[in-house]
Amino acid sequence: MFYYIVLAVGVVVSLVFCIQRSKGYSVKNLLFKSVSSLCYLLTAVFALINHSEAYTYGSLIIMGGALGLVGDILLDLKGIYKAQEKVYLKGGFLFFLVGHIFYICSIIYSLKIKWWLVLISIVVSAVIGIVTVASANIMKVHYGAYRKIVAVYVAFLAMTMVIAIVAAFVSGFQKGYILMAVGSILFMLSDAVLSNTFFGRGKDKPFHLFINHFLYYAGQYLIAASVMFVK
Repeated sequence: MFYYIVLAVGVVVSLVFCIQRSKGYSVKNLLFKSVSSLCYLLTAVFALINHSEAYTYGSLIIMGGALGLVGDILLDLKGIYKAQEKVYLKGGFLFFLVGHIFYICSIIYSLKIKWWLVLISIVVSAVIGIVTVASANIMKVHYGAYRKIVAVYVAFLAMTMVIAIVAAFVSGFQKGYILMAVGSILFMLSDAVLSNTFFGRGKDKPFHLFINHFLYYAGQYLIAASVMFVK
């Protein structure tokens, strides 16, 4: 019961936050964002309590979500305290990257995915990371000193998405892995918008900020909800 309550409350709170966040950075919005992120984390926690058979998968998802929560806070601090912008941005990258390692491990371990499928996923993800940075001029974004960090970060983000899609096929399209796949795709799309917001020009309007966070929270809630249905 608590799973559905937290999920419902979290979705509403996160939607309200997305609207508020489109108005810009503030300490008030940071607190609001922290509550929104806590709700998707609690969604995963209560999903695991209700579905303890997914103990390892759920535990790793919760760890990834907890790191994502810290990353959320750091990225908003970047907008509030401009003098330490680089520190908070790098910190946000780091926490999200490690969080995705937990997401990746949860999928590989729970399904015991064959090594050659993992290897193919790694290669595809690395290519996505390299192409993302190489196409910066075409996309009209300027990564500057963050080029290497962005390439590595995008590769790990893509790895979660690719391995989740592989898992959906390998599992025979189990509901849990479908949710994980869709969630990881939305997460990737969210970061594509975020990349333009941080490194592009004229793409930090209220609409962009709303879409970024809407896609992000939709992705995180689906990833958290997947714990309830993984067999």
